[in-house]
Amino acid sequence: MVSYEIRDFIERLNQDLENKEIRRRFHENYEWLESYWKRKFGRNNGAQLFCNNHGDFYWQMNEIKNIAKELAIMRPVGASNNNFEPTLNILRATYFLKYRSELFEKEEIEDNQEEIVHAENWNATNFKALFSIIKQIRDNLFHGRKIDLGELQYERNRILVQIGANLTDVLLLNLIEAEENL
Repeated sequence: MVSYEIRDFIERLNQDLENKEIRRRFHENYEWLESYWKRKFGRNNGAQLFCNNHGDFYWQMNEIKNIAKELAIMRPVGASNNNFEPTLNILRATYFLKYRSELFEKEEIEDNQEEIVHAENWNATNFKALFSIIKQIRDNLFHGRKIDLGELQYERNRILVQIGANLTDVLLLNLIEAEENL
């Protein structure tokens, strides 16, 4: 990323105040959640323990399942590297949500054998799959190099950030109940 790309992106966000606000909300929400699980469960595996301890509670919520459905039907989120291709972990998580989490009726999705193989190799929970995708979105857009001014990618990133903000809103609003549910 070079200086003029950063400048152009900032200018675009300053013209797209709704997107700027969504990005701020997602970023702050995630930081609050991260602070919570690091203090509660430890720095090294806090996110994993957050998912292990609260995932079942959150997965019962229709809002959470609807967010997972949105991500499952989209093209998998790419990694924040030079080619922006999805990691094997994200492919597995995405296709697990699509084929194995019972979010869809059989007639709602078309079987794709390659995707199904990835789904079968996911070895964690529904919530962990969703959380892994959201973490990748956060890492890409706030710690990676996914500043893209191309219209299609800008809009896709905007949608992904909105999904991330929606999910983290639900997680934070229900965090006390999640703790009480342990």
